[in-house]
Amino acid sequence: QRDVICRRRVPVASSGRASRRAMRARASTWNVAAINNNPFEYYASARGRGEASSDDGGDVYESFLLAVERALSSDAGGASDATMARALGPDALDALQAKIAASGAAKDGEAAARARRAYEARCGERTCGEFLRDAEIGAKRLCSMPDRVTNTVNVFDDEGERRTVRRPTVINCYDETLEDEGEWFRAWMGYMFDAKVRATRGGEARAMVEMLVPIRRAKYPAVSEEEEALGIPLQIFYLAAFDAALARVATTAAGSFEAWQRIRAGLVDTLVRHKVPRTLDVVEHCLLGSSSSDVNLSACFLQEVGASFADALEARESVRDAYEIYRPEDLDVKRDQNSIVLVSKTFTRGERAIEKTREILESLGDGAAKFSKGDFCAFLVRGVLFCSFHGDTDGLQTKVITTATHAHCVANDAIDACVFGMDANTHVAHKDGKKQGVTDFIDFLAAETTFRSCWTMAEIDVERDAFTTFSARTFLQAQLNKAVPLAEIATSALTDRHPKDHVLIYTRTDANAAPLNATTKPTLTRINAVDFTAHPKPPSVLPFDADATFPNARFPSDHACVVFNFDFSLA
Repeated sequence: QRDVICRRRVPVASSGRASRRAMRARASTWNVAAINNNPFEYYASARGRGEASSDDGGDVYESFLLAVERALSSDAGGASDATMARALGPDALDALQAKIAASGAAKDGEAAARARRAYEARCGERTCGEFLRDAEIGAKRLCSMPDRVTNTVNVFDDEGERRTVRRPTVINCYDETLEDEGEWFRAWMGYMFDAKVRATRGGEARAMVEMLVPIRRAKYPAVSEEEEALGIPLQIFYLAAFDAALARVATTAAGSFEAWQRIRAGLVDTLVRHKVPRTLDVVEHCLLGSSSSDVNLSACFLQEVGASFADALEARESVRDAYEIYRPEDLDVKRDQNSIVLVSKTFTRGERAIEKTREILESLGDGAAKFSKGDFCAFLVRGVLFCSFHGDTDGLQTKVITTATHAHCVANDAIDACVFGMDANTHVAHKDGKKQGVTDFIDFLAAETTFRSCWTMAEIDVERDAFTTFSARTFLQAQLNKAVPLAEIATSALTDRHPKDHVLIYTRTDANAAPLNATTKPTLTRINAVDFTAHPKPPSVLPFDADATFPNARFPSDHACVVFNFDFSLA
């Protein structure tokens, strides 16, 4: 096993296990969440919406989303008076057909014309609501595939510097203010056909249409043979129609083309522009800086961390001086979502940490392939194994990694204890082989491991009082089958309101035990609201808001922080 020296240290010789002492510990876990490119995708709680409310007390944002919902909800009759023929009229289709033919996206002019006829035959007389709700178009990926490729793209300029470009569409953070739908269409055409970008540093400059990928029937059987043959030109027509329909619905709902852009700008400022500094502030001041002086061990487990975020965290003097930051050797630099661990120097005392990530994953054999790179890490220092994990969407690998970590602890005498922070993606309801339930997971810990969950130790009802996510999709996003009506956020089965995040504690039970200290009852706090308005004073934690969806202006992630205080003994 390779020793990974995470920071400069002076090795400290082991003093053995003859003496033991009670330790007060604090462990926090938080999935900081990647930035969402669509600020409209999830409802933002009214108490944390920032500039999306009007000055006269009326909620412009809520009224806007209700109007969009009425236009796009089948239950509301799809009440949109705009047809696709008006949203993307003949002149626009002529210009689009000519650009496709000239760009090389089509083999010849007739191929572009056939793609246009196919689009018009299916969609020309539909309302915008009917077009956007069409489940068959969704199954064919005719809109979602080109949207995914071109929506928000990291590219390189002529000097090799990285930058981000965005397609002019309602559902991203496009930051130029456009006057009307005509100016939008001209900007859209320029982005797709005229601007040349490099997907790799020093690579060939290409138009965005050249980056589109074919949709194969072998993978998406809903696609017909004709649609597969029409290829990229058909995708371009559908993508233009998708963006035009969204723009028409948003304009009608907001009252003007300028109004919905103003609402979006407020959300971008709240949820995107300030997300990283606010996330750093929460970690520094609310998770790390709030530890009291009598805490002997403070550990923080973070998930979905980008490399630049970890660098920015280490650049903060109060963090760097007080904490070791452990990153996995095999970082995921492409997806850039990694699990990391921070441990207080009052505990590590300069002793080096040994990375155990690879050893634990390799114990899974072929099962290790089911784990995404960067999602798990483990480090051993002074007899304690610290692990951080980001589970798959349905939580199906959570038991697997927990079992492997437990087996590693049991088999290694050098490990006195394990503190494991995780986004386990456990849900209220359990479905065997499909979705990991939280009660089933807690029962598994008790029956098959000696791990204990922070929720159990703090005597909290995991199905009622332990949810750490609360979000629901609006109707302004690409998957309308997952949209939740505003009035049903608290009750819909599609709402993500689940107890997903845990701190697990393992201690040995043999003669070399590091037992929990039962004299002090563990305490647990969830954080989903922070006061950022006291600048230049540090932000402060507000009471947990059980009725607020998040992220919002008062909280930058879609996962609450879990902070667990407990006592245990260690050699």
